[in-house]
Amino acid sequence: MKLVRLAVLLLTCSGFCFAVNKDMLALQRELEDRINAMQNDMNTKLSTMNGMLTAIQADSRRNAELLTGMQDSVASGVAKSMTPVNGLSNRVDSVGEDVRSLKDALADITARMERMDAKITDLKNQMQIMQSPPAAPSSTGVTVTTPSSSSPPQSVLVPQLPAPAVSGPTTGPQPPAGMSADRSYNEAMRDLQTGKSDLAYNEFQQYLTYFPNTEFAAKAQYYLGEIDYNRANYPSAIHNFDLVLERYPENPKTADAHLMKAYALLKANERNRAVQEFRILVSTYPHTDDARKAIQQLRSLGVSAAGGPAPGAPTAARP
Repeated sequence: MKLVRLAVLLLTCSGFCFAVNKDMLALQRELEDRINAMQNDMNTKLSTMNGMLTAIQADSRRNAELLTGMQDSVASGVAKSMTPVNGLSNRVDSVGEDVRSLKDALADITARMERMDAKITDLKNQMQIMQSPPAAPSSTGVTVTTPSSSSPPQSVLVPQLPAPAVSGPTTGPQPPAGMSADRSYNEAMRDLQTGKSDLAYNEFQQYLTYFPNTEFAAKAQYYLGEIDYNRANYPSAIHNFDLVLERYPENPKTADAHLMKAYALLKANERNRAVQEFRILVSTYPHTDDARKAIQQLRSLGVSAAGGPAPGAPTAARP
């Protein structure tokens, strides 16, 4: 009886297991089909993406080639455009060098002319000394009565010795022996440029004492005023600049003397006189650097070069 029950149970379980195995096989086949379908779909999409990437890479290469070509073309065009500019720059540099050489040559010629002028002045002074001959001996004499024991007194005419001649012209003091205008001026300028203003001041004064009529005289007088201005001795500076304008009205330092005199007047708190001096400079020398400086100073003072307040200019305080 037990054996029969066991056999029935085994048969039942065998049928159930067979049914389960059948379902499992169907499910497995279905999963395999889905996996294969997904794999095919992924392969298709990957192929599409590979094709797109290949196309993008090809486009990138073409764009890079186009960009390289454009860069080469632009570089070539710029190089061609810069060729005349470089040539013009070289010409400008060459002209600048020529101008500098010309300036140096003019400066050298000017220095030589100044030295020649000084030497001519020295020669004139020596000629004036040579042209002043001593006074001729006088023909007059002194009558002297000489007593004699054997004869009456006799009158004897004793010639009078000539007075000693005064050497040199009577127009001004003569320079000491060995002193020349050229050397005196150059020494004064050297001392001024090396900061020995006190010594240069004395040398310029000495130069004007002995050589007041040379071309350098106006410059020497001007530098006296400039030294006084730098010393803050403004009244003396104004006086020296006035001497430049009075004694040497037409010389290269005239405009500078007007400008520096106006500056000195401002420093001396003589504003109205300074404004007048600035205006004289502008009207007399309108196209010079000194005139432009004067116009700027007048504007800073709140007045115009022609007279009256400058348009829109604030009233400036005294310096």
